[in-house]
Amino acid sequence: MKTTQKRRWFKAKEYGWGWTPVTWEGWLATLLFASGYAFIGISYVSWLGAATGAGGADYRGMALGTLEFLGAGALLTYLLFRICVRFGEKPSWRWGKK
Repeated sequence: MKTTQKRRWFKAKEYGWGWTPVTWEGWLATLLFASGYAFIGISYVSWLGAATGAGGADYRGMALGTLEFLGAGALLTYLLFRICVRFGEKPSWRWGKK
């Protein structure tokens, strides 16, 4: 009976803790993460410029907008972390080749 091994999208880093994409699926997940973060960053900056426009600064709205930006960034980071855990090698601290 032949056993099938799960193909890894991410390999463990050689130094430190974390992962590096090694397949096209891993690179796609990383690209989508970076694109999503860029999108929410650009949206936040343009919204912040509108919130502090000619009418004066709305500090309560700015605080809520900042929390939304941080929440969206945390959600994107959590999703990428879950994908790395699911499709990557087991994470551990590494000190290079032995």
